[in-house]
Order: sequence, then C-alpha cells, then structure tokens
Amino acid sequence: MKQNQSMRVRVLVVWEPVLPTDWSRPSGWVQSRISDPRVVQFWDRDHLVAKELRQQFPSSQAICCQRGGILWDFAALYPSNVQWGNAAPLYFGGAVVDVAPSLARQLAALSDGMVEH
Repeated sequence: MKQNQSMRVRVLVVWEPVLPTDWSRPSGWVQSRISDPRVVQFWDRDHLVAKELRQQFPSSQAICCQRGGILWDFAALYPSNVQWGNAAPLYFGGAVVDVAPSLARQLAALSDGMVEH
C-alpha cells in the first residue's frame, strides 16, 4: 500500500479464526499494522468470506493457503466494479508475504489496463 499510495484501490482485510490463538477479533494494535484509508478490516468468525471465495474456483483447481478446508493468508485481486460471485479473481496467491511482489506487479498492470492472466 505504501508503494502505491496514489493508486485508487479498495482493500478488504478479512480476519478469521484459523490458528488456536485466534480466539477473537484482532486487537487495535494488530489492525494498526495495516493503516491506510483505502483499507477496510473486519472479523469473519464464521468464515463466510472464505467459504464464498472458495466457491469461485473449480473443485479440481488446487488452491494454496488452506487449513482445515478454510482459505486463509492469501491475496485476491478483482477489477473495479466486479460483481461478487460472478467471476474468479484476476489474481490469487499466498501466503501474502510471499506473493507481495507479484501482487504489486498485478496492481500496476491493472492500473495500466494490462493485466497478466
């Protein structure tokens, strides 16, 4: 986010209980690690977003970042004005820290109108 401060994006950070230490929503200190006005963060105790996102992929497609069948620690990139559920992401990968450089390239390509597939 710091490297793309002028880019018009909306980032949704979904926190969910996956690890045994994930008893409740993240503290303000944890959420402050992602402090950008373009970011919206929320707690998804029941994994609703992860379950819905999983439905956007063919069952035969191997997907990274699952624990107990729940998607987690991944980044998904959608174009602007996409209707949720109508299309799979343009980019999907994880763990987030590992795919950050690739995601940055995809964001730049998207803003230039040239997305890699």
